[in-house]
Amino acid sequence: MALDGCGQVCKFTLIIFNILFVLAGLAMLCGGLYLRFSAEGPYNLDLKTNHFIFVVSVLIVFGAVLLFAACAGDYGSCSENKSALGVYTSLLTILATLAIVAGVLSFTNIREFSNHIGEFYATIYAQYLIKKDWIRSIILKLFHNTFDCCGLGGTVQTILQETDTCPQRYSLLGISISTSTSCMTAILADLQASSVLGVFLGIAGAMLVAVGCSVLMNNSIKKSMYYSQPISYY
Repeated sequence: MALDGCGQVCKFTLIIFNILFVLAGLAMLCGGLYLRFSAEGPYNLDLKTNHFIFVVSVLIVFGAVLLFAACAGDYGSCSENKSALGVYTSLLTILATLAIVAGVLSFTNIREFSNHIGEFYATIYAQYLIKKDWIRSIILKLFHNTFDCCGLGGTVQTILQETDTCPQRYSLLGISISTSTSCMTAILADLQASSVLGVFLGIAGAMLVAVGCSVLMNNSIKKSMYYSQPISYY
């Protein structure tokens, strides 16, 4: 059916958004599942803390719902299906609301939130020392580049020769030396409440833009269906 100009713009906007949502959902779901089921060390050593399990569970659930919503949105926008768009709008509205609530709670309890993030980092770091896998390496590099830190600090990292994920390092006589600070200290000191709130609101804002486009496209579909109905003459 023929959509008006606004409907066409919203349709292509939704397709772009949903491609990004699919990629994000897949990354969170697959990454969360991998972290959850690869956390055991040698001799069945349990490397999973409560903070780690909570964060990974949130990643898995959020990623799965986002992936399902994006698939419904892609189907609804490509086939111009109102029911699929309705499911998509409802799920994204729920996710956006949860993101806003999480941002506000993190903002008002920034110290506790920082402790949770620090404990999660420490768990990933301990797992990486044993696993040496690329997924944990990427997560550590994100932390290290964001907070300009590295593990337990430059001296300890140099002694352990675990400097491959450190942002600040140099080589002396073939020995890799890190000059970065401890990440636990950096996370607790540098994580700002306003930045955390901004990240959550940015995520929610992107979802609400997609929700708005979905609503506008739904209205455009209704209009096109109304005007395409044959007129009966009696």
